[in-house]
Amino acid sequence: MFKMVMTALLFAVWAGASSLSQAVPVSTQNKCDKPVSFKIERKGSTLNTSLSQRTSSSHNLDAGDHIKVGNNVVHTVSASSSGQTVVVCSK
Repeated sequence: MFKMVMTALLFAVWAGASSLSQAVPVSTQNKCDKPVSFKIERKGSTLNTSLSQRTSSSHNLDAGDHIKVGNNVVHTVSASSSGQTVVVCSK
């Protein structure tokens, strides 16, 4: 009985850990006529990047990561973000 309980517990921990590590594909898009700087804030790090005018890029992020323009969070990544396009400038 103890072995069955421990096996079930280990499986539950493994399943939870593997679901946390699933990358979420998200695109960023700049619809403006000028380059736009933005940040991708991940757990423990920040990537400062930019997009040229009228371009897009793809990213594999984790749930809870943020895409920010300036100090404003424009998107918080979740499992339902998969395949979404985040517009960082639309003027």
